[in-house]
Amino acid sequence: MNFNNSSQPYVSSVAQVTVGQRLQGLRIGKLPSGMTLWRPVGKTLFLLLPLVLAVNLYVVSSVSKINDSIIAVDNKHHELMDKNIELRAMKAMVRNPDQLQKLAADKLSLFVHSKGQVGKYNPRKGYFIYL
Repeated sequence: MNFNNSSQPYVSSVAQVTVGQRLQGLRIGKLPSGMTLWRPVGKTLFLLLPLVLAVNLYVVSSVSKINDSIIAVDNKHHELMDKNIELRAMKAMVRNPDQLQKLAADKLSLFVHSKGQVGKYNPRKGYFIYL
């Protein structure tokens, strides 16, 4: 017995091809997985992208400040090393015996004695011994 039930789906034996189906086959202007998936992803990226960019700017500025401070400390270190070299050279020059005699003569009017200029009294013998 054959009877026709109206609640059953009807399937045509011939495929209906429309313009929309042709474009859908080419997937022009369509995202994979459809708009339902990409809309929340887009909203999340829209919220997170400014945050990530702000953090990136902060990190870049911090690294730049640290780099500038390292360069400043390195420059100061080199200046101190140069100053140390200069001071050591001055110290060596001042401690030179010839320079000491010259400074004593200029500042204090002290001179190296010549032979027979300085005498030492010997009380036992009762006379001076000249050095």
